[in-house]
Amino acid sequence: MKGLIIWAQSDCRSMMGLYRVLRTMCEDVIVAIRDYKAESQRQMVGFRHEEFSDVDKIIVGDDYSKGVDVLNAHPGYNHLFGAYQNAPMYRKLINTVARRGCRVGILSESPCVMVTGIKGWLKENIYLPFIVRKLIKPVVESSDFIVNLSGDGSLALQRIGWRAEQIVPFGYFPPPVIGSRVVGRKNNHDFHILVTGVMTWHRAPDTVIKALCLLKKWKVPYRATFTQEGPMLENLKRVSLANELPVEFKGFVSIEELIKLYETCSVYVAAGRREPWGMRLNDALQCGAPLLVSSGMGGVQLVEEYGCGESFDADDYLDLACKLRRLIENEERYRLISRNAEIASYQISPELKAKTLVNMISSRFEGWF
Repeated sequence: MKGLIIWAQSDCRSMMGLYRVLRTMCEDVIVAIRDYKAESQRQMVGFRHEEFSDVDKIIVGDDYSKGVDVLNAHPGYNHLFGAYQNAPMYRKLINTVARRGCRVGILSESPCVMVTGIKGWLKENIYLPFIVRKLIKPVVESSDFIVNLSGDGSLALQRIGWRAEQIVPFGYFPPPVIGSRVVGRKNNHDFHILVTGVMTWHRAPDTVIKALCLLKKWKVPYRATFTQEGPMLENLKRVSLANELPVEFKGFVSIEELIKLYETCSVYVAAGRREPWGMRLNDALQCGAPLLVSSGMGGVQLVEEYGCGESFDADDYLDLACKLRRLIENEERYRLISRNAEIASYQISPELKAKTLVNMISSRFEGWF
């Protein structure tokens, strides 16, 4: 095959593991990074640049001339861009690559409106279908495909101009968190519910608290742990205290403590109202944790594909409470999804998923791999 240049948005571990595997599968792969930051929020949850020190990277930043230098040094290569909508330099570079007759593919999430109120309405009804659609039209016309990192939903991408035949369903498949291991769950005794992530509207921790109130009302035994902080934290604490819920709010925890929670919880709950994927699902599942995932998250695909948990309707705390109750009271069901979670923890590795991606692209688009 021809060589391949991967134009990455950043050095985030969400994709670097996949890029590392692609470099071993293909003859000549170059990884260029647009946004390389020594300090970032990712480091607060255990990310370290050293994790991918074996991946040679070219830092181009937002310097178009540096990008052209990379192009000139590797004529005739194929190009995968990990950003386009919010990366003007990459959009300009895509036009240059296309004019030179090289092949272009995109790796990106579906558009996802993660705000509410007038801002959310404007983004949903004006910005995405009109402004963004016009902005990215040259990219769509220059690209063979877009790999949808938000899973198998395609309608949001079609609304901004992508054709159905261009869309390749995929997702995010990072490596396990360093230091973690797969721990199989044996039973549903002392049922421990884990919720992590910044406590914002789009991640819906309030939906979980409402569901836990119902479990308390129904006299269903459980205990729950919430980590991290955010604008909704104080109200969640007030509701929990008023209802005497068996909930612990731990705030930010070390990566070692987070791993321990992943490895020992009975179920991991992700209630996002609207999220492109939710990579914390991968981290939990790769520790053997069964999942309870909202239909508003792209990562619900993990539950649907591997049977490693349950899904529930986004923003529906009654549905979530019923699914939790089922897992707490039905040990046979819990053991089944626990076994599936243990199996799935190995099936979502970047090593296996990179092969899947290459096969999907090769079967639909000639001249890539």
